[in-house]
Amino acid sequence: MKHRVSIELSALSLLLSASACERTAEGIKQDALEAASEANRSAEKAKQSLDDQMTEFKAETTAKLDELSVAVAKLEAQTSAGVAESKQKLQTEIDATKAKLEELKAQSNVDLERAKSDLGERVNDLGKRLNQTLDGAGDDVEKATE
Repeated sequence: MKHRVSIELSALSLLLSASACERTAEGIKQDALEAASEANRSAEKAKQSLDDQMTEFKAETTAKLDELSVAVAKLEAQTSAGVAESKQKLQTEIDATKAKLEELKAQSNVDLERAKSDLGERVNDLGKRLNQTLDGAGDDVEKATE
């Protein structure tokens, strides 16, 4: 009888162990499913955060690009006005120099050399002023784009 209790106790113990293993295996399965679900939620949350940050970055960058577009338009208007004014002044002086050239008469080689020198200096001066105007417009463009 002592053996019988032992066998019955052993059988009961074995059944309880098997049942506990099944519950433990089911618990592990449930834990794994919950962990996977939590990982998916975390991944979705991270993706949403990344999407939100990207949207914010795009909005900020678009706003800055719009500001730059307005600045470029203003610069274009200012530069065009400044260049147009300088162009008009230079063109007036070029026309005056051409007129002077048409009226030029020389009585001697000395007169001819003096006229060449005078008109040469005038043409060089006009070229320098044109370059200064272009440099100024370029400087305005650089300042606006910094």
